[in-house]
Amino acid sequence: MNTIVVRMSETAFAVAAALAKVTDAEVVSVPADISAEEFARALGDPDVLLGVMTRAHGPWVIAQHSAVPLVVVPPETSGDYALERVLVPLDGTEEAAQAISETVRLFCAAGVEITVLHVFDQNTAPAHWDQAAHARPAWEREFHARFCAPYLPASCHTVTLRSGTPGAHILDLAATHSDLIVLGWSQHLTEGRARTVRHTLSAAPVPVLLIPTTPA
Repeated sequence: MNTIVVRMSETAFAVAAALAKVTDAEVVSVPADISAEEFARALGDPDVLLGVMTRAHGPWVIAQHSAVPLVVVPPETSGDYALERVLVPLDGTEEAAQAISETVRLFCAAGVEITVLHVFDQNTAPAHWDQAAHARPAWEREFHARFCAPYLPASCHTVTLRSGTPGAHILDLAATHSDLIVLGWSQHLTEGRARTVRHTLSAAPVPVLLIPTTPA
């Protein structure tokens, strides 16, 4: 049976329990004072679906090296946490869309509402975007066809387009329209990399599920 390994705290366990309910997994807890190396070994069990830990326990070492997804829980998370709405920011790459697809399908099958977010700037906006009334529907159809339809069930998600800074829009939507943020990422934290992931993880008001785009 698939398991979810949680580094114990009241809020982390509440999130793990909610995730177990929608993924049909079993929660396995380890002590809060476990070392990063010991937690990493626990996540290496072949039956582990994902890990859960609080932001206070310092997630970056685990996140960079874990082969399974990791949920990072912020301190303001409620002890009666429920998972009903998930925000899925996509950066417009097939790698990110493919990485999150299996997890999002599990959520969809459990009836969780999915909102896909794409944020573009002046370098990624479609040509002729100044004619927004005509460009927006066409761009939304193209984005859906390339990055949603091949990877996500059509019946359980909506697409939201924004322009500006991805991190700011992710936090804005998360504060009012989601219980969990799902991000595909490369597990690289070298200078200039993972800016959106860094910003989201440090300030998100809801748990963040980090899914490696490539094996660790």
